Amino acid sequence: MKTSRPFVVLSTGTALLLSSLFSSGCASDGSNQNAQTGATAGAVAGAILGTIIGHQSGEDGAGAAIGAAAGAIIGGTAGSQKDRRVQEIQYERRVAEETAARERAEADAQRQRMIAQGKTVEDQELLEARQRAEAAEAEVARLKAEEEAALRKAKQLQEYKDREAAAKAEADHMKGVTP
Repeated sequence: MKTSRPFVVLSTGTALLLSSLFSSGCASDGSNQNAQTGATAGAVAGAILGTIIGHQSGEDGAGAAIGAAAGAIIGGTAGSQKDRRVQEIQYERRVAEETAARERAEADAQRQRMIAQGKTVEDQELLEARQRAEAAEAEVARLKAEEEAALRKAKQLQEYKDREAAAKAEADHMKGVTP
């Protein structure tokens, strides 16, 4: 014989309705869409499992209600974490887009400055700048040639010293002198 307890018994439908109302939240911008979906799915799964478990103890409605509530909490928490990750990704995307836009604007501003500067340059100034650049390049080429000549001479000197040492060693060997 069942004893009646002063406990409000909810049907599965009522539990699902309440859990969906509680999980609907106030935000309408879709920022908690995964939390809502997770809470609803969790409530449904929890209600089913709660009904099965509650049926074994004779408390179908209470099991469904408890299962729906627990499922809504767990599903809502998991969905909320996913929502936070989505928001982080959206934020990072916005930052990247803003950075790219700022870099494009800076490059365009630099181009505009160069155009403005180019309009004020006289032909004589341009000729003098080219001559200075060519003179600097010629100086670099001369210094490189001097460096290569110095290295070549140093190698030749070392080769001559090595040949001299080898020839002296051979001559001493032929004379029978041991060093």
